[in-house]
Amino acid sequence: MEQHKQPIAPAPLKTRLAPTPSGYLHLGNALSFALTWALARKSHGTLALRIDDLDNTRFREEYLQDIFDTIRFLGIDYDEGPQDARDFLEHYSQHRRLSQYQEMLEQLSAQGLLYACPCSRSQITAVSPQGLYPLTCRAKGLPLSQPGTAWRIRVPEDTVISFQDLLLGRCHIPLGQEMPDFVVRRKDGVPAYQVASVCDDLLMGITHLVRGQDLLASTAAQLFLAQCAGESSFATMQFLHHPILLEPDGNKLSKSHDSLSINQMRKQGLASQGLWQKIAQVLGWQDAEIGDAQSFLERFRLADVPSQPRKISSSDC
Repeated sequence: MEQHKQPIAPAPLKTRLAPTPSGYLHLGNALSFALTWALARKSHGTLALRIDDLDNTRFREEYLQDIFDTIRFLGIDYDEGPQDARDFLEHYSQHRRLSQYQEMLEQLSAQGLLYACPCSRSQITAVSPQGLYPLTCRAKGLPLSQPGTAWRIRVPEDTVISFQDLLLGRCHIPLGQEMPDFVVRRKDGVPAYQVASVCDDLLMGITHLVRGQDLLASTAAQLFLAQCAGESSFATMQFLHHPILLEPDGNKLSKSHDSLSINQMRKQGLASQGLWQKIAQVLGWQDAEIGDAQSFLERFRLADVPSQPRKISSSDC
């Protein structure tokens, strides 16, 4: 008797918000939150809040609190993660997972993929004005134990990482040219963002990764790391790189401009409805009368999310 195999149901969608407490959140961060939340809720999936706080040099408690304030101001919810700043510091900080990140570093080191580099950022930009690492220390053979050195991973110059994006289609990122031999452990001994992000997404069981198009190279770097570490499940993840927001002068919207932060706009009288209207406007959805999370969810269709960067108007600043 012929047996018919039942089709394997796809894994339930799980995605995450992953802000960094390195500055007050701006309109671009709110856009990313809105799209990620809507994708999860439209698909009846799970949304987690993960805060990436490894960068101690820029961490401030008011920036951490701003993340929770912005989520509440938007009126969106999430299913997993810290409930407030204290809960985060006590139970969810990335510093509590350093041993897991270190395991990946040790695995990469055992394969001979890492090398030590004492070069400073100013030394690199003196040789490469674009800030691309010129492979200065790749062949020097400096011991990984040498103090004052970062650890870099060898990325062959012809490395091209390809992946399918839900919004952009097939992407081909020349990683060897865009992020040559990127840092995986900082000079202070702390694992770098790329390592921590891969480990956390694997640990959390993330199936859909939503981030801005300015992080396409980071996605390629993380796929490269996962491949080197034998973490094949990372390659099965679904990626969605949404458009980034540009200031009226064409520069990328940045946390360094406090005047463009949601925190500052709220002090100037911005209401939650006004923020949702700004999000709708940059997406070209202003005719949908969006004024809160629910009306945004009702309007949300992935096919209608623009793929090109969006320039905000001077009235949004």
